[in-house]
Amino acid sequence: MGLLLSSIGKKEKNKLSTDSQFAILLKINLAEEVNLCYSNQDIYWDGKNWVAFPMKIGDNTEDNTGSDPNLTLQVDNVSRALQGAIQNGGGGVGTKVQLYVVNTKNLASATAEFDDEYVVINTKENYQYINFTLGNEYSARTRRPLDRYFKDFCPFKYKGIRCGYCGDKATCNKTLLDCREHGNSARFGGFPGIDQKGIYM
Repeated sequence: MGLLLSSIGKKEKNKLSTDSQFAILLKINLAEEVNLCYSNQDIYWDGKNWVAFPMKIGDNTEDNTGSDPNLTLQVDNVSRALQGAIQNGGGGVGTKVQLYVVNTKNLASATAEFDDEYVVINTKENYQYINFTLGNEYSARTRRPLDRYFKDFCPFKYKGIRCGYCGDKATCNKTLLDCREHGNSARFGGFPGIDQKGIYM
């Protein structure tokens, strides 16, 4: 995610009056890539034409219930210009949406003043609007990283592919000491370098 404005962007932001614009660009990866521009005229940036299109971008909302923050995107549907792409893209749910902010005085730079990435988690359509609810690709409440890290326990199946032991011993208690007695400690699946007892999540 870009966070620092370019020198041109800073200069234009600090002017009392300017004829430049900080334009919002949206790349929606449906069945085909859709490049839209929240502006009154098309913008050519990063080798692509971003088509001026009626839309509304809502606030990034979150509450005190622990729900994931969401961003609402309302796109004009009167012309049905995106209808085919939405239908061919399975309604758009799971689609990645990249948001860029560029300054019209700095379009020669391929680096946006700001960029962020979302995924469509819900789509609703009517005769007037297509309403996208944008959020994170994964819930912030899910466990990250996906695995657990044990100091002195090997999670691999004994004599399985990841264990790799093919000797005569019939059992293993999955500790590093026992793995060494098997002569197989190079394949030990635990993390003995963890400096405390227990499990790291």
